[in-house]
Amino acid sequence: MKLRLARNKDASQIISLIKKCYLDYPNCYLDVKNDSPELMTVFSYFKEKNGKFWVYETNNKVIGCMGYLPLSQKYIEIHKLYIDKKYRNKGLAKKLILKVESIAAKKNFKYISLWTDTRFKEAHEMYRKLNYKKSKKTRKLYDISNTSEFNFKKKLIKYS
Repeated sequence: MKLRLARNKDASQIISLIKKCYLDYPNCYLDVKNDSPELMTVFSYFKEKNGKFWVYETNNKVIGCMGYLPLSQKYIEIHKLYIDKKYRNKGLAKKLILKVESIAAKKNFKYISLWTDTRFKEAHEMYRKLNYKKSKKTRKLYDISNTSEFNFKKKLIKYS
């Protein structure tokens, strides 16, 4: 299993991975054109916004992904964390999150934030175990899946 920066040509595999993850949740759909067009040029999109996006791959197949974008001088935000069901509970998501936390702390960000679908209860539990706190903020996306999201955030410890 290899972790590497995503390339634009990974788009179809990343989209397939996310669609596959959504199958576990009723009425959860991915509308790339209207809701997530950045997935078509994932590397370029994140690079242009001073972020990064990684994929885990095994046998040339994408089995996990996640990116981050800076929101302000204090906040960095995690985006699109998905791990294929067959590879969950092996620490892959945790490694990605810890990687971003380390980068964020070294770049002097004070907080890391993320939005997660209210239906993704397993993910919520993982965030709690990593000391993320569910904030009072929620948002409704008005997308094809009628998504509502919770916000989680964590105060970072500065590394020397």
